[in-house]
Amino acid sequence: MSQSEYQGVRIIHEWFAKDDYRQDIVQRAYEVWWMDLVVLIECENGNWNPFAVWDSWKAFGLCQMNSNYHKIPQEYFDDWGKQIEICAEKRKWWTKFYGPDRLIKWVRCSKFVLDRFIFIE
Repeated sequence: MSQSEYQGVRIIHEWFAKDDYRQDIVQRAYEVWWMDLVVLIECENGNWNPFAVWDSWKAFGLCQMNSNYHKIPQEYFDDWGKQIEICAEKRKWWTKFYGPDRLIKWVRCSKFVLDRFIFIE
């Protein structure tokens, strides 16, 4: 799809209820940087929990940004919209996120998560 084809398209995560607030997070991630960012977040944080903490309290939020490697601004912790913007900016500047390359049953996460989303035009 070209950039203009993405406009006005609704994306739905099939695992979440229609009125689940995480559907708004999925939609916003899609609007910011299409499926690249959606896949990144799905593979890093499949629950789309903006308050997720992992890796001995070093990795935080939707993209599981690690405080050992990234200078994480305070607003990242308080606002899922900021998390999406910061994650997209980091990804655009070639920051390596390991979730999409993680193997699950010998298949990269980025290859099979696409089936979890439905598009409505």
